[in-house]
Amino acid sequence: MSFRTVRPSPKSFFLLSILILLVFGSCKKNVLFIEGREVSTQNLVAPKFGIDPNTLFAESKKIMISTDSIDASKVGLEIYKKGGNTIDVAVASSFAVSVTRPSSTGIGGGGFLVYHHAKSGKSYAFDFRERAPLLASRNMYKGRPKEESLLGYKSVGVPGMVAGLVQIHKKFGKLPLKEVLAPAIRLAEEGFVIYPDLSEAIQESEQDMSPGMKKIFVPGGKIPESGEIFVQKDLAKTLKIISETGDKDFYTGVIAKALAEEVSTNGGAIHWTDLKNYKVREEKPLEINYRNYNIRTMFPPSSGVHLFTMLKMLETKELHSMFDFSQSDYYHFLAEVMRRGYSDRAVLGGDPGFTKIPVETLISSDYAKEKISDFNAGKATPSSTYLSRLNLRAESPQTTHISVVDAEGNAVSTTHSINYRFGAAVVLEGYGFVLNDTMDDFSRSPGEPNVYGLIGAEANSIQPGKTPLSSMSPTIVLKNGETFLVTGAPGGSYIVNAVLQSILFTLDLNLTLYESVARGRIHHQFFPDALSIEGPATDTATFNQLKAKKHEVRLGNNMAKLFCVKRENGTLYGAADPRGDGIPLGE
Repeated sequence: MSFRTVRPSPKSFFLLSILILLVFGSCKKNVLFIEGREVSTQNLVAPKFGIDPNTLFAESKKIMISTDSIDASKVGLEIYKKGGNTIDVAVASSFAVSVTRPSSTGIGGGGFLVYHHAKSGKSYAFDFRERAPLLASRNMYKGRPKEESLLGYKSVGVPGMVAGLVQIHKKFGKLPLKEVLAPAIRLAEEGFVIYPDLSEAIQESEQDMSPGMKKIFVPGGKIPESGEIFVQKDLAKTLKIISETGDKDFYTGVIAKALAEEVSTNGGAIHWTDLKNYKVREEKPLEINYRNYNIRTMFPPSSGVHLFTMLKMLETKELHSMFDFSQSDYYHFLAEVMRRGYSDRAVLGGDPGFTKIPVETLISSDYAKEKISDFNAGKATPSSTYLSRLNLRAESPQTTHISVVDAEGNAVSTTHSINYRFGAAVVLEGYGFVLNDTMDDFSRSPGEPNVYGLIGAEANSIQPGKTPLSSMSPTIVLKNGETFLVTGAPGGSYIVNAVLQSILFTLDLNLTLYESVARGRIHHQFFPDALSIEGPATDTATFNQLKAKKHEVRLGNNMAKLFCVKRENGTLYGAADPRGDGIPLGE
């Protein structure tokens, strides 16, 4: 027997080469190269139309910034290159995003910030959310139209954004405030390119806007289109005042007087005294250990405490093995943990200055074991099992988040908002900033049934000077005492579960950072008693198995958008959620 080598002709060799390229090209089409790995896009949410997924993750050595605004990320990098530290970068980016995402955040709103100082190992947490005015009362909206707590001057809480950012910068910043605010002033004065989401938000909110607001956002009665330049001269003027006087004029000077007069004249509750007496709250962040990691997050009225309860419940099982063996078992367990965590939030969530919140109990391992002890591996537990006096307020996804980490491990995680889309839909005349409608974050009137026929929680009732319950949960994870992960998200009631899953995907399932923000997610918030699943999160078999376990499964988009930074082996990794509009940038 003899063997003969067959050599293809040049023509057939060419055709074969083309075929191989097509086959392998199609194989690589759904693969991304991240952190030295090939990552399939099968379970990842696709970026918005026209956005290259490769722009949504980045690596660097010196600094990494991830925000929901391309312009804000660029501003953060600009300030770093001028010698700014992580606080300078975060504050500059925060003021910039206040300009570029006016439907989500702004200096008329408030937020939370967690800062980790690498050299000392200390972490700091700041609450500069809006407060209820002194004239506010428990039953101020009782029997009143819902719109009063959502739109117009009666819905406005005392803003804290300016006080928070200025005071944090004064304590930890390096560059002069004037230099830190200069890029935001430039964006307001010279304008920025309108992106599709902003144009759509203006269109959706136009009918609710006050006449003064329409002059800015709908000039000449025409809604600005994507690609046009959007200029805000009055806002630029206000930012210049802040850059020169810090928070002084905003809380005791000309801006404070104008704000108090306009709000009170139009039926709102804010008085000049409310602004003068505004105080930023600084405390140690809440802290737990989870699978040999140290995790730090905001104190209440942030929902970070309930994030920790859920992590402690999840720690009772080996998630990686469960996920590999049966995704339906994994998602079933995770959904049941979410249900129980959100049931606590519904009953206990509120301002610790006004209501007793058993924080130490809620973040303990013993409490978590008891909380999950009735878990049934084969069947969902109806949420009605945990019915009590509840707070079931819906929260707006119109928020924003910024994560910053430098080479030394100094880190900032900050989330802020004006509440619903374009807040109260009014601007301060002559000063150009949108006012919040955060009063709607309180239980409107305890004792008054809500849309579900249930009673609002007393823990989140309206009281003068009180801060409403919030889902915002900026979080920092340490590994061996050093910054490892900075995470956070906007997204209303979806925030806590999104932050939770970013931690699980990174720590338990060992996914890349981009996968941890882009992977399809699940969401259960106790009420409505339904399990929401994004399409990429699971397959048909898992979907049907969850239904067989008596979950009411609903397919839908996840409203949260994660913006995260990871620090590992001398490299900084940044990731921006494909559901959003931002990018990570580093050097």
